[in-house]
Amino acid sequence: MVSFFLLSLTATTQLLANGITVQKVSLSDTNRTEKTVAIRFNISWENSWRDSINWDAAWIFVKFREPKDSVWRYRHVTLSQTGNIPGTGNANMKFAIPDDRKGAFYYRSEMGSGHLKMDSVKLLWHYGADLVTNIDSVEVKLFATEMVYVPGGSFALGDGNGSLKSNSAFQLKNAPNNYVMITEQWSPLINTKNNNELSGQDDITLFNDGVRISGLQGLDINNDKIADLPDFPTGYRSFYCMKYDVTQGQYTDFLNTLSLRDSSTFSPFLSDTVRLKRINPKYKLALRRLDVFYFSKPLNPLRHTIALDTVQGKYTVTRPDRAIGNTSPEQALSFNDWAGLRPISEPEFEKAARGPMAPVYKKISSYAISDSSLGWSGFDWAWGNDTLSNRVTSYNANLILNYNGVENGKEFFTNYNYLKRYFNPLFANSSRNPTATIERRFTGGDQEDGPYRVGIFATDSSDRIISGASYYGIMDLSKGVGKNVVSMGLETGRSQSFKKHGDGYLNAYGNHEPLEFSSINLSFGIASASFIYRLEAVSNRNNNSTYTGIRCVRTAPSDN
Repeated sequence: MVSFFLLSLTATTQLLANGITVQKVSLSDTNRTEKTVAIRFNISWENSWRDSINWDAAWIFVKFREPKDSVWRYRHVTLSQTGNIPGTGNANMKFAIPDDRKGAFYYRSEMGSGHLKMDSVKLLWHYGADLVTNIDSVEVKLFATEMVYVPGGSFALGDGNGSLKSNSAFQLKNAPNNYVMITEQWSPLINTKNNNELSGQDDITLFNDGVRISGLQGLDINNDKIADLPDFPTGYRSFYCMKYDVTQGQYTDFLNTLSLRDSSTFSPFLSDTVRLKRINPKYKLALRRLDVFYFSKPLNPLRHTIALDTVQGKYTVTRPDRAIGNTSPEQALSFNDWAGLRPISEPEFEKAARGPMAPVYKKISSYAISDSSLGWSGFDWAWGNDTLSNRVTSYNANLILNYNGVENGKEFFTNYNYLKRYFNPLFANSSRNPTATIERRFTGGDQEDGPYRVGIFATDSSDRIISGASYYGIMDLSKGVGKNVVSMGLETGRSQSFKKHGDGYLNAYGNHEPLEFSSINLSFGIASASFIYRLEAVSNRNNNSTYTGIRCVRTAPSDN
């Protein structure tokens, strides 16, 4: 259920993703004195809900371009916190607009579930605040992506059962191999066990000394129970998390609507290329950094479908619902900045996956193939307390997944079931899933290893385990592409602030600004080394992967 959408206000064409749809976008109710205008649209998405625990929402933000702007230059709309109309339809809805007004959360105000359809929704734009002088000539593009609300409260960090834990998982320093509960009070000292597991990536502050976490007060790094980093996103406060990984369609929209700051700080000696010959020199520099395969060809060309149309000078995509893979931390940060979001922290990741529940360990050792080669350690994955004792017993025909046909955004695996729940087709033909006696691990579709459609395991009848949903209904946290998560193991990662989100603009190089997501002054912002790789068991921590995607979050607004 892909959740990203792009539409020009001057267009009447419906663009359809298989989760969220926006139609009939127009400008109305222009007030030229106050310099405001309403952005009017219809919106719908599948499997919307609100229950006693949480809800899903659409994060809506808008880009605009004036005739004087380059074809590649889009600016970010500043919304109003008042004067918005939630529309009419089959549910009562509300907006929550953050104080920076870079976008709006849109969600049910009452309990309910099912297909959501709302008409005549209006967001008020103070176009004067964005220095627009002639609203009649503006081109606007509206984006919406599905998010899930993660409520505030206590949760477990790490998964140790007293004698074992996942790779480099967090633990109690003075009682190794035990998880710790994060509450509003100061925790005991937390560290990691074996720094060699991450090739020394955790620094001495975390690995040797240990840190304390208070859900509301932040991080204490010198053991005096006084917050040294009060704005660190501890996971205790409420936030919104993207329901799915960023898709190739979303990343294509990002490349085609870059918002670069006006600056002369770019290389005048940048050589021209055939690929970018029709593109403004300033944007060539940014695209060289943001195009995932600008300098190389993908190892899996049938799985990566974003390409530059050298005639039109725009990016195209043929599998928009498929997750983007092979992204760098810098590219992930730029996407977060552009979308008005921020990267997820390690505690937030474990909270989003496990909710308030304690971790579960269940070792199964009665199979010919070892648990380690199955990519399963016995610790809980995002779908929770897996009480089923059966799994596949070999890597032969039992592990082949069959596509139902063409990968067109509606595809699914016809023979996926509980027995195969620990199998990730991302690594279908790699050493992660040994080939045994056959060459391929799935049939049909586009073939080859690599990313697949987000949410592919969820159906109308699937339960939490078979769909791979987290406690809060967030999809694919343990499968699909790996997640770039901001690490607590380095100072630059610990400097991340729950108060700071992207402002919609990148610098002239296509990068986020150094202070965009950080609470301290960093020369280069949150660096690539500040990220840790998350996949499979909730508390499992690694430092690299072949296929790494993007998952964004945003702190919940105060009026949520």
